[in-house]
Amino acid sequence: MRPSAPIRVLVLMIALASCSVASESWHSKHPHPHDCNPNAITQKEVPNFHYVDNDLFRGGHPTCAGLLKLEDLGIRTIVDLGGGAAGTLEHCKDAQAVELHVIRYKISLPEILLFGVSEKKLQRLFALMQNAPKPILLSCSLGRDRTGLIVALYRLKRGEMSFPEAEQEALYYGYRPRFWGLERAFERYKNPRELARLPAPAPAEAPAESVCRPKSLMTSRQGF
Repeated sequence: MRPSAPIRVLVLMIALASCSVASESWHSKHPHPHDCNPNAITQKEVPNFHYVDNDLFRGGHPTCAGLLKLEDLGIRTIVDLGGGAAGTLEHCKDAQAVELHVIRYKISLPEILLFGVSEKKLQRLFALMQNAPKPILLSCSLGRDRTGLIVALYRLKRGEMSFPEAEQEALYYGYRPRFWGLERAFERYKNPRELARLPAPAPAEAPAESVCRPKSLMTSRQGF
């Protein structure tokens, strides 16, 4: 007997979720050619970890050892988009004294796959980032899809990249456009009026020297 439509949808969602939390991340097969990881945090400590600018870092959920390194790096806030980073703080004995502020702001699987992330939800997130102690680590399970979306919007709002550049960077770090809900939210901000309604995630634009770009983007901007 053929399974009902709700069951088929549930099976599809479980399969896609398992892809997003695979033990070996996309980035382990595609090492970054530019030094955007100045503290040499390893893939096991924080998956897909990279410096974005002076106010923001990105990556997957940290391990206990990763939390200690994040504190050494000076990171003061973790914005948790996936619902797992906070648990690490609670269960790691060596990290319980780490003074990191955690903002739990989960983007759910239905939002990723189907419904998208609403304008109001993104506005609230950016307002929280604006007021959070910096630097911030923006994190989800592997630092690819949810993180990729928010970093791309951050780049646009800060004036650090154009839409095509922000999209290319997101793809470079493993963002998957097949997740229709995230892509729907991303495409919305091609419209400058939509982007203008997002609160600035930091008080001022980042100086150019504080911004890290993948080498492929750097060379394309220079006309090489």
